Amino acid sequence: MKKKYIILLICSVVAVAACVVLILYKSNAFSNKIEFSEKMFATQDSAKVTKVFIADMNGNSVLLQRNEKNGWQLDDGTAIVPEMISSLLSTMMNMRVSQTVQQTQIENITRVIAVSGIKVEVYENQPKFTLFKHPFFVKERKVKTYYLGPATQDNMGNYAILEGMEEKPCIIHLPGFRGFVSPRFSALRTDWISHQLLSTKPTRIQSLVVRDCENEAESFSIQKVDELHYDLFDANQNKIPVYDTTRLLNLLAEFRDKKFESISQISSEEKDKVLKNNLFKSITLTDINGKTVKLDCYHMDSEYDYYDNESGDKLTDIEYLYNRDRFYATLNGDPSTLYCLQYFGFDRIVQPLSYLLERYQPKTEISNK
Repeated sequence: MKKKYIILLICSVVAVAACVVLILYKSNAFSNKIEFSEKMFATQDSAKVTKVFIADMNGNSVLLQRNEKNGWQLDDGTAIVPEMISSLLSTMMNMRVSQTVQQTQIENITRVIAVSGIKVEVYENQPKFTLFKHPFFVKERKVKTYYLGPATQDNMGNYAILEGMEEKPCIIHLPGFRGFVSPRFSALRTDWISHQLLSTKPTRIQSLVVRDCENEAESFSIQKVDELHYDLFDANQNKIPVYDTTRLLNLLAEFRDKKFESISQISSEEKDKVLKNNLFKSITLTDINGKTVKLDCYHMDSEYDYYDNESGDKLTDIEYLYNRDRFYATLNGDPSTLYCLQYFGFDRIVQPLSYLLERYQPKTEISNK
């Protein structure tokens, strides 16, 4: 009798398993087949996207990852600008196929994408299969891979190929958007990170120390006394009783929001040379909580020769050997990243002590040839 029950139980389990397999088979639960549709490139829900890998054919690549605690980050933990990732996720969810590529153009478009396309991999937390609305074996899986090609002739879309549908290159676009989508899929790390270098409100600055590495006499420091008053000291820590209050307050206000232009791509040898020989300013800011930010400024070698307007003679003074529009900088003593900054945005920050003591006399205009 007991043996009968065991056999019956086994048969029941086998029957149930067979029914489950049949249901899954009919529902295409295990199928990787992609059906052509207007939305076949799009993600169904941007909130489910956990990771996006983007690579171009020039060797550049970025891995964007969702962190439940810290939001979206690069793979090294660097925070991504919220507006950038928001734009990308919205694009991935809303882009549509406008049409397929004409048969006569398929070979050419496929070749162009293979040479200059942008590869995009999209990852989500997805179940292996769903049975009666219940997910099974949920884990992070790659759900889409596609390749973005050049813009169309009217600049209203991009040629693209979806992995699994290679025989049908398409033109994809973003409904309601006048333009093409590929710029939102940048493989450059610097396009995803914030360019903000300094962000301290003047009311939160406790002290500022500026060391002039070319003329120590022009070094100075500023110390907060109270909400409205500051003390100014020279290089020898002698208090300066009279100074231009407006210029000092404007100087402190400059630290509220300063952005770098780009990250230098010069070679390691060139970088070492710059860091060794071109330091001209060292700026240390401490806020009211004791947090310190240090900006070391380095001359950028000039691309031009400068000449005197009157005599026409080549100028060989040290200040004319360097770029007059841009300079390099490192943050908090980290030499691995060399930022490119514009004097236009940082001019007040790198001024000498004399700028705070008397009316500034601009230098005579010079020309370059």
